Amino acid sequence: MKTLRSVLLALFTLSGFAAAAELPPLDLFRDKEVVETFAAIPLQEAGRIKPLETMANYRLKAMRARESIWLTDTGEMSGKPLIDPATQKPITKEGDKPVKLNAVEWMLMSWFRPDIGKMVPLFKVDNSSAITELGLEAKAKRDQYTFVEIAPARQILMEKMDEYRGIPSAKQTPEQRMIVQLAANFLDYEMIMGHFDFIREPLGKKPEDLPEGVTLPVRLSKSLNTLIAAVRAHNGPPMQIPWFREFAKGALGAMMSGNPEQQYRIFPPAPGDGKVWDGPGVMIFTAINSGKDVTADQLAWLALYEDIYLALPDAAKFKAASKTLLSKIQDAANARGEGKSIGLELQYNHAAYFFYAQWIFLTGFLAVALTWVSPGSRFEKGARLVSWLLLGSATALAVIGVVVRCIIMQRPPITTLFETILFIGSACALLGLIAEAITKRGLGLLVTAIGGTACMFLAIQFEASEAVDTFQQLQAVLITNFWLSTHVPMINLGYAACMVAAVISMIYFVHRICGAFQTGEGDARLMTRVAYGFIAAGLFLSLVGTVLGGIWANYSWGRFWGWDPKENGALMIVLMCLVILHARLGGYIREIGLHCCNLILGCIVIFSWFGVNQLGVGLHAYGFTLGIWPKIYGYWFSQLVLLGYGVFLALNERRVKTLKVESVEEAGLEKSPSL
Repeated sequence: MKTLRSVLLALFTLSGFAAAAELPPLDLFRDKEVVETFAAIPLQEAGRIKPLETMANYRLKAMRARESIWLTDTGEMSGKPLIDPATQKPITKEGDKPVKLNAVEWMLMSWFRPDIGKMVPLFKVDNSSAITELGLEAKAKRDQYTFVEIAPARQILMEKMDEYRGIPSAKQTPEQRMIVQLAANFLDYEMIMGHFDFIREPLGKKPEDLPEGVTLPVRLSKSLNTLIAAVRAHNGPPMQIPWFREFAKGALGAMMSGNPEQQYRIFPPAPGDGKVWDGPGVMIFTAINSGKDVTADQLAWLALYEDIYLALPDAAKFKAASKTLLSKIQDAANARGEGKSIGLELQYNHAAYFFYAQWIFLTGFLAVALTWVSPGSRFEKGARLVSWLLLGSATALAVIGVVVRCIIMQRPPITTLFETILFIGSACALLGLIAEAITKRGLGLLVTAIGGTACMFLAIQFEASEAVDTFQQLQAVLITNFWLSTHVPMINLGYAACMVAAVISMIYFVHRICGAFQTGEGDARLMTRVAYGFIAAGLFLSLVGTVLGGIWANYSWGRFWGWDPKENGALMIVLMCLVILHARLGGYIREIGLHCCNLILGCIVIFSWFGVNQLGVGLHAYGFTLGIWPKIYGYWFSQLVLLGYGVFLALNERRVKTLKVESVEEAGLEKSPSL
């Protein structure tokens, strides 16, 4: 990784971007037929076969924190439409408004019109101090910057990236983290814009001393083996060859990423030739490093890829060449039994289940709030019906989204921290609806609204901050679908049940703060009974899940229990549930005490769910997320406030009860006959 970054620094320094003899119009890459064709192209990234659309979405999200981009001269909609360098006219749509591109359109623009791509406000910078540190003029505290705006500080940016990458991420300052992220994105976008340089001008603008048998214009599909032979025959470092520098730079651009796991692999090998796909850049560098000739099949793929670029600016030829490439890749992938879920993944991308679910959950919460306006009236009944429809629809969307992800990946629903948020959020919403169906008092609807809204927002924010493909390949230790289908869902359902109990207790104390009821009244007793039921369910699910996890650990690691932080977290949940249930049965805690203990249980669940991953130790530390501790601390502080209020209530009621007993005793003494 570090070596490849160093090569990138050397080869791309002060580089420009070659243009086609005649630049194609940007509208061609916004054409629905073109966009759909490229979106559906299968490729392999990080070991997974996915549509090109997914790759484009996450590349743009990593740089932009969104899956779309406006073509304006300065960030978002605040600027004027960009000027097309080829026509010197504004790039607008109807009404002279700036054009908005989705991720695939952005990728095509960056590939085929890099002259426009480098002028688009692309790089999101959340810390203006990082820009100042580079010697550039900062805009707002959080703003977007174009490639052209960052380019003057390229050398400083790369030097600082090399310096700061040696510092552990947990110890980096916000400015240092921002610079490292900006540098990585800047390098990747250089490669994206230069992706077709190996076809445009594979040996540079003025190739000198061409090997015998290579003629202009150079086409690698015809000349690659001749060029590789010339590199092998050269006595000395390849960089001494006049044309090799541009040749290598074009190959790096064809890789499209300095991260080996994200290199662009679009050519399926023949059936039986291994699991790793080929890509134009990988193909060229493999040939250079191995000294072996590129096969005829590889050259045929390269020729198909060249045909796409060489068809420009003829729109009809470009569309035909793109469809031919798509068809060939699909046929080759099908022959290998791969890429069967490409269509379903495209549907998943467009459906945006969790994005819409979050807003429907939020609207459902507002509908639940309306039921409080006029209790017992027709208005309340209507609002409750609307709440049911909205929250039921949102829950169905979330559940369908989880199921679709399972079908795409052909595995159970939980292997990453992101997937736990989706699963637990869907489970909390579903459990809330079940509770409402039983109690019919509005409590379950409120739990569904709170749990569903919180988890969907959290999942979307988590995905945006991580900006990596959430459909990840399984680690070797996890490749056991039986255990993924039993232990992991059980544990996460236990989390969900315990969190529902904690949410009910939060609602209880908020009601008490607002004076909605007193201890022992109807609603208070209802909340206590329902919370008690979820604690019992949480105990069962967590205990069974923990035992199954121990069996899996013994099968995989040779030990049933190792005091791993994640194991300890699961044990703490089981023990806390036992403490609550036994204390309740023994009369040590009653209504307020149970809800106070539930708040503590919720804090333990959050620690086991998120906190143990941040410790960076143990075999379960799979979900480290930068900046999560402040959020965990914020949650714990809020629970501490409610817990303090609960203790105050308990002590106050005990004091009142004591005073009543004393007053009764005094009254009894006064009425007794004197001796």
